[in-house]
Amino acid sequence: MERNFNSTRSFDALKEEENNLLRLNEEDQAIIDDEDAAELDKEAAEERIAARNEELARLQTQIAEREDAMPLREKIKEIFKKQGVTVTGILLAVGVTIGTVLSSVTKALKATGKAMADGLKEIGAKLGSLLPGLIGQVAQFLFKTAAKAVGFLAEHTWLIILAVVAFVFEKYIKRRR
Repeated sequence: MERNFNSTRSFDALKEEENNLLRLNEEDQAIIDDEDAAELDKEAAEERIAARNEELARLQTQIAEREDAMPLREKIKEIFKKQGVTVTGILLAVGVTIGTVLSSVTKALKATGKAMADGLKEIGAKLGSLLPGLIGQVAQFLFKTAAKAVGFLAEHTWLIILAVVAFVFEKYIKRRR
């Protein structure tokens, strides 16, 4: 009957009862260790500890059986619960990590894009002065326009990141077909 009752109790209830029995044993152990306590109190505490230890052994056996039968997902939940890790904490950590990586990539892309735009402007100016007449003006115009386009992309790096994500997603979808 007791086994049937314990099989219907939740895992958390079993763990809570185990912790309660351990706490009571610590209190009785303090009575035993107290030099000023009466001998009768010490003997009663020793008897209570012995009885609780028997119950603890049964409880720990049940807990071990439940843990063995527990699916991996539940075991991981128990570990997270024991350590105080929550799904929110994990998602926050992942979000901060992704945000930091994207921020550094964005800064690097902006710096590279600005340097590339300045380089294209410089090349356009030099070609304009080196090439004669209309050909020099067309080359200068083309490089200046390319510099503006690269400068725009440098200022709006989210467009580049969005394009890369769309490209990777499209390749992933095509590969799954």
